[in-house]
Amino acid sequence: MINYRKILVYSISIAALAFSSCQTKTQRNPQVTASEINNHIAYLASDSLRGRYPASDGGILSGEYIHEILNDYGLAPILEQGYQNFKVVTGCSLGSENYLTIGNDSLATQTDFIPLAFSANAEVEGKVAFIGYGFEIESDNLKWNDYAMIDVADKWVMILREDPEPENMESEFIPFASDRAKATIAKDKGALGVLFVNGVNTSKKDNTAQLTYNQNLSNAGLPVISITRSVANIILNGAATIEDLEQNIIKQKKSVVIRSETLVKAKTDVVQNLATARNVVFTLNSITPSDQFIVIGAHYDHLGMGGTGVSSRMPDTIAVHNGADDNASGVAGIIELAGYLSAKADTLQKNIIFVAFDGEEMGMLGSKYFVENLPVEKEKIIAMLNFDMIGRLKHDTIGITIGGTGTAAEFDSLLSLAETNFAINHTPNGYGPSDHAPFYSENIPVLFFSTNAHEDYHTPFDDLSKIDSKKEQEILDYAASVILSLATNTDTLSFKSTGSPTKGGQGNRLKVTLGIIPDFSGIQKNGLGIDGVRKDGPAEKGGIIKGDIITAINGVSVSNIYDYMLRLSKLKPGTTAIVEIERNNKKKVLLIQL
Repeated sequence: MINYRKILVYSISIAALAFSSCQTKTQRNPQVTASEINNHIAYLASDSLRGRYPASDGGILSGEYIHEILNDYGLAPILEQGYQNFKVVTGCSLGSENYLTIGNDSLATQTDFIPLAFSANAEVEGKVAFIGYGFEIESDNLKWNDYAMIDVADKWVMILREDPEPENMESEFIPFASDRAKATIAKDKGALGVLFVNGVNTSKKDNTAQLTYNQNLSNAGLPVISITRSVANIILNGAATIEDLEQNIIKQKKSVVIRSETLVKAKTDVVQNLATARNVVFTLNSITPSDQFIVIGAHYDHLGMGGTGVSSRMPDTIAVHNGADDNASGVAGIIELAGYLSAKADTLQKNIIFVAFDGEEMGMLGSKYFVENLPVEKEKIIAMLNFDMIGRLKHDTIGITIGGTGTAAEFDSLLSLAETNFAINHTPNGYGPSDHAPFYSENIPVLFFSTNAHEDYHTPFDDLSKIDSKKEQEILDYAASVILSLATNTDTLSFKSTGSPTKGGQGNRLKVTLGIIPDFSGIQKNGLGIDGVRKDGPAEKGGIIKGDIITAINGVSVSNIYDYMLRLSKLKPGTTAIVEIERNNKKKVLLIQL
């Protein structure tokens, strides 16, 4: 790839324009219209594109559609002729070398056993210890340690999946019951590997678990295999049955441990399926050469056919997740803005980069890659405007939300210059669950336009019929006036930090927080990458900075986000945590007051 940082951007754009002029172009209306918005969404959210999953046929066609229209509007393709390619993991599959033997008997892959997607690839042999649910819990309300009576070093551990309160949706066990958390504890205890088995209360059918990829690249650090109850009972060799053990633990609410002399040998071979995703990247140049850039972006990928392994809210339903609002509406928005602004090019004093991001639903992979591989120097980007779900304005009095308004001192006055027929809710935080967040992490002011989530979010029912194209046109008219106010002068913006995102979700169960923004994608190996640090939080006060990699907490290794969450759950307010990090390939030990 050409290093565009070392070449004058204006010269590049002229060359790129020469390339684009050789392509066949269609005359397009530069005005923002409801009918064009509707047409863009109708195509991008059509069943034929099957949910625009990254690197799928529908995803590729979506990118080509955006590329063609931006080219028709006279924008200049940059990077790889208007694309920016990067690798994503789209799933996983079984390799050719999986096996499991009990004594001299070989078992059938997928029928009797299957490695789980986060299993490490390894070949190990050893005896087995049944340890119930595999818990090691010590909280104010719950104490349960299945490892207290046994040393599992150099043994397989056989663990029941889920927890002993299957009917209690508010169970105290839930934060500790994931397969990942249990595998992490087993690794800490020195186990050779994990054999997970479904009890009757987890699955009436005696099946293995499914090989389901959860979009995180990190593995558990040891082999993790799902076996049937029939196989588990063979391993127990008459000492007990899984069915009886499960019922006894649920009834007695206490640990049960069984040592088995059965020898189990296995090899795990899970293959990550790599594919090429791509951002679509074009520039619109100012009337005179400028070294200032505004980035306007929206993600065009969605959840494909849904199912497990993606963030569908209906994981049991395999159907096209059209993503009309999320985020065909945002892509339609930046396409229309590109056309409108291209007709105003003779007034621009700043360059504009339009980016349609891929891989957002996988953890903002496209925008992270873009920020890490910018086509211009980071200091030249004065702002990023992100459009994600702008097609379902609920009511004029509810209006839209614009996030990031506190990330530049000038934003509030800039946003007040244009009048609207709908309410605008300003939120200052620069972080958020969309593609502006990686830019904010690099101290770039951001604005995030959204009409917010709704009942059809991440379901197969996010369809064109629910979109209000006329209202989206109003939103885009307002956004266009804001962009013109920003782009038609040479003034810059003053970046302001707004801290880290508000803690939510399962994190509310944690008693302490370090105040970091973890890298949830799992791309970082052998540690947890830090994407950001909250101002005045424990991490910042203790010396942790953005870009550090946490490798251990209180002497216990941290290899990924799952390790980190488990370590964090064991910390107590008012104590001091010993946090080991890597910074610029050098190890450091920091004391963090909680």
